[in-house]
Amino acid sequence: MKSLAWWCRAVGGVYLVLGTTFIPAINTGRVEQLVPGFDGTLDGPAWQGFVDYLFMFGLEELVLGLFLIAVSFVPRWFVPVVLLVCALSVVRGIGHDLYMISQGYSVVSNTIFIALHTAIIVSGLLLLRRARIRIGWAATPASSSRSRQTPASTSADRPRA
Repeated sequence: MKSLAWWCRAVGGVYLVLGTTFIPAINTGRVEQLVPGFDGTLDGPAWQGFVDYLFMFGLEELVLGLFLIAVSFVPRWFVPVVLLVCALSVVRGIGHDLYMISQGYSVVSNTIFIALHTAIIVSGLLLLRRARIRIGWAATPASSSRSRQTPASTSADRPRA
């Protein structure tokens, strides 16, 4: 369980750092790096609109990072949150990076992010699996909810013969 808590904190920290880079004051100077050949004028409407749009993406990353750090103190939330982060890493991470490569953006930087998302997915799923084995968490949510229910009658409730 401690390893999952630290995974949430580490991945949360990564998302906080990434989200911070999309704050407009920081991101305005990176537009040319993000989109080589961006044809909008510096501080023009297209430039400002792009920075504003990416700010929302950064806010989402900041919220995810803060949420992961908060979850690191609530073990019962580990399973759904780790699975959600892994799913987001597949779709919004690897899927988006592959799309960006297919559109002609930097192969190097997108491959680095694919490696980061792959590390997040693999480490999260391995730590989740290890915790499930160690603690005996049920393999599925349905069986998990059944295992937490108290039986209708216990041996103490049964009449003795």
